[in-house]
Amino acid sequence: MVLLDEDLVFLINSTVTNFNIKSDIHSFERITEHLQAVQKARTSAVDESRNSLLALSRKLELAKSNTNSLINSHAAKDHSSTMLALDREKFQLAKSINELESSNHALEGKVQQAKGELESVEADDVLSDPKLVAEDDVLLKLKVYRSLGIEVEQDEEVPGVFTKAIVRNPAKGDVHVVKIESRFSKFFYANYFWNVL
Repeated sequence: MVLLDEDLVFLINSTVTNFNIKSDIHSFERITEHLQAVQKARTSAVDESRNSLLALSRKLELAKSNTNSLINSHAAKDHSSTMLALDREKFQLAKSINELESSNHALEGKVQQAKGELESVEADDVLSDPKLVAEDDVLLKLKVYRSLGIEVEQDEEVPGVFTKAIVRNPAKGDVHVVKIESRFSKFFYANYFWNVL
C-alpha cells in the first residue's frame, strides 16, 4: 500500500473539483434536443407520405373501376372481330406447323446421314495409330517454333526430342544457337527463348 503525504480526503475533494462535466451535460442536452427535432421531422414526413399514398390509392381504384367498365363495354362490340382475328391466327399456325413438320422430316434425314458419316469416320480413327499421333504432335511443335523464329533439330534416334535450337530475332538482327540438354528444365529454355526473342 502506497503512503500518501497529503490527507486522503483533501486529495479526493481536489480531484472531484477538477472534473468539469457541465460542458458534457450541455452537449448531451443539445444532442437530445436535436434527436427530438429529427424524430418530429421524420414523423411529419411519414404522415405526409401516408396521406399522399392514401390519396393515390383512391385515385388508382377509381381509375381501375373506370377502365374495367370501358373494357366490358368494348368487349361485346369487339367479339366478332376478335373471333375473325383468332381464326386467321389459327390457320396461320396450322400452316406454320405443317412447314415445320416437313422441315423436321428433312432434318431427320440429314441427321441419319450425318450419323452414318460419323460412324464411318470413327471406324477410320486416325488417332488410333500412335506413330501418326506422335508425328502430328512433333509437326505441330515445329510449326509453332518456326512461327516464333526458332528452328529446332530433332534427335535422329528418339522422335520428339530436340537437341539444338537456332533462335533468330529479326528486329535485333541476332542469331543464337542453343544446345538443348536434359539437365536444364523446359521452363529454363522457355524463359531463355522469350528473353532472346
